[in-house]
Amino acid sequence: MQISISGQHISIGDSLKDYVTKRIQEVVHKYFAHIISTNVHFSKQGFQFTCDIIVNDGSGRHIIMKSDSVSDDIYVSFDTSLSKLQKQLRKYKSRLTEHHNRSKISKGIEATKYVISPYDSDNDDMVGDNPIIIAEKPTEIFTLTIAEALMKMDLENFPALVFENSNTGRINIVYYRRDGNISWIDSK
Repeated sequence: MQISISGQHISIGDSLKDYVTKRIQEVVHKYFAHIISTNVHFSKQGFQFTCDIIVNDGSGRHIIMKSDSVSDDIYVSFDTSLSKLQKQLRKYKSRLTEHHNRSKISKGIEATKYVISPYDSDNDDMVGDNPIIIAEKPTEIFTLTIAEALMKMDLENFPALVFENSNTGRINIVYYRRDGNISWIDSK
C-alpha cells in the first residue's frame, strides 16, 4: 500500500510520518488487504490542525473512503480522523460480508457531472438562464438498493447521491438534511 503524507502551512517531521505510516498500516490492513493507496493531508489554520484521510480501494469497485478531523493537537487530529476511518472500514466490511452472495454493484446509466459557479445577484455572469460551467466530468449513475446507496454515500462522505433503484428501476436521490436525517426522493 502506498501512503502519501503531506502538509499545508506546516512541516511534517519524521516522527509524525513514522507514527502515521505505522497506524495507517495497522488499521487498514486489519480490514482490507487490497487497499492500493492512502493519502493523509494535514493543514493548519490558526491554532487548529485538520487531518484528512482518503483511502482508495484496489478491488475494482473504486471505493474511496474519506475521514477528517480538527483539533488543537496534530496527533489528536490524526487519531480522531483514523478512528472515524476505522469505523467506516468496519461498517463497510460487515456490509460486504452480509451481502457476499449478491452480485457486485452493477453499472447503470452513463452521465456527465457538471460543476457550476454559484449564483451571485451582484455579478450577473449567467448567459440567459444558464449558469457558467466551471468543470465537467463523465460519471456513472449506479444501480443500487437503498441500503447500498446509503452505504456508498456514507463511505465516500457524499452529501447526496443519485442512483438507479435496483428494486424499481427508477432514478432516486438520497441526501443529508441539515437536521442530520437523510431524505430519499423516488422519481415516478
